[in-house]
Amino acid sequence: MNEIIAKLRKDAGFTQEQLANMIGVSAQAVSKWEKGTTMPDIMLLPIIAEVFDKDIDYLFGREREKSEADIRKDNVHEEAYNFFFEMLQSFWNYAESEKDAVAKAEECREYIKSHSNTQTVVLSNCEGNGVFADCNIALTFVKNKNDIKDLFGDEEALMFLKRFTDGQTKEVYRYIMSNRGRSFTSSFIAVKCGIEISLAERALDNLLRMNLIGRTDADTEEGTMHFYSAFAYHKYLLICSMLAIASRLGHYEEVYRGFMS
Repeated sequence: MNEIIAKLRKDAGFTQEQLANMIGVSAQAVSKWEKGTTMPDIMLLPIIAEVFDKDIDYLFGREREKSEADIRKDNVHEEAYNFFFEMLQSFWNYAESEKDAVAKAEECREYIKSHSNTQTVVLSNCEGNGVFADCNIALTFVKNKNDIKDLFGDEEALMFLKRFTDGQTKEVYRYIMSNRGRSFTSSFIAVKCGIEISLAERALDNLLRMNLIGRTDADTEEGTMHFYSAFAYHKYLLICSMLAIASRLGHYEEVYRGFMS
């Protein structure tokens, strides 16, 4: 491993100090790795591999073949989106004949896909319950009028929005969630996001407070180090939904196509 790390570093044009700063260790530690005096802590291996865009097996001199477990279904979101309209069709069955409901659901789906600026709302009653869908997102909303009014005074919700948009928090979260399954130090995050380490640490602290990422502490030769990784993947979908709706509001064009039951 020592020779591989040294070669990767030199090929990338990094000094030992530059590599050390990216990982969050001392230049002396990198020097010891390359000489074979010591080995990197096991928690650092994913970060070293990420620096050079390699997998961990490569650091051990092995090329890993891609297995079926690495292949994920790439259209699962489309299937979920279509399932939404199937559920919508069932919803309409209560108010109309099955034949009309099928036609209406299909008309709604095709219209949304071909008109990217369309906002579609399906209201179930006058209390505020409803269904929203555009070409990117589909969701349901179930609140009565009083509950909806209370949302505007929800301090937890407002604090969440404030923390998420504070400084570089959203950019750090975007990077971590784009690299799920890996661990990072604050130094590495700072380099990858192009920000100062103090700002990276503040962003990471914000994300930890919101339980959007996880942290593991490990004792190494360099002392106690913090390793951050993606956490609570289901919340990522909620964040993306929140941003998609905010984006729709920010670029809103008055195009409306709705259905009442």
